[in-house]
Amino acid sequence: MQNVIVLNRNYEYWTEVSLNKVLKWMSKDKIEIVVSHDEKEVGSVELRIKMPIIVRLIKFVGYKPRTEIVKYSQEAVFQRDDFTCMYYHFDCNGKKFRYKCNLQDVTLDHILPVSRGGKNTFENTVTCCRWHNEKIKKNKLPNEVGLELIRNPFTPKRDRSSFVLMRFSFNPSSYAHRLYKEKFLVY
Repeated sequence: MQNVIVLNRNYEYWTEVSLNKVLKWMSKDKIEIVVSHDEKEVGSVELRIKMPIIVRLIKFVGYKPRTEIVKYSQEAVFQRDDFTCMYYHFDCNGKKFRYKCNLQDVTLDHILPVSRGGKNTFENTVTCCRWHNEKIKKNKLPNEVGLELIRNPFTPKRDRSSFVLMRFSFNPSSYAHRLYKEKFLVY
């Protein structure tokens, strides 16, 4: 069975799918037919349409979405926490505030210290100012010295949608490819 070329909303090549999938998408109003075959028809006894060759997704603009776990590093922890000390600071009136670390002041703190078996993981490390890390916390747990985390640490995920490239690979024996090249490809 023939594959149908699928374009995204901006008329850029996205992928090729089977005719059955295109018919399912048509029943859900997800696509519109851009180019159809003049002589061939598909459908059921009750509904016949010209066979689609190139279709366009109505809502989809981007690329195939993928997420990726970020590899652990000190810099990744700093970026996750936006270089903000993850322990509350207090002003002279006792009011809590967040402290944005400068490059000379930023350190990596292990919630469960390495000396007590703590590991280098996203769930065990946070961005911390030098004052909290070296003067207050040292090798203790946050609750032992009265420190309160702003938020629990987590493993960040990176949206890779902008990294995925979809490339059209021309097949001269495919009628759909010849039509697509003729109507949409500009060299």
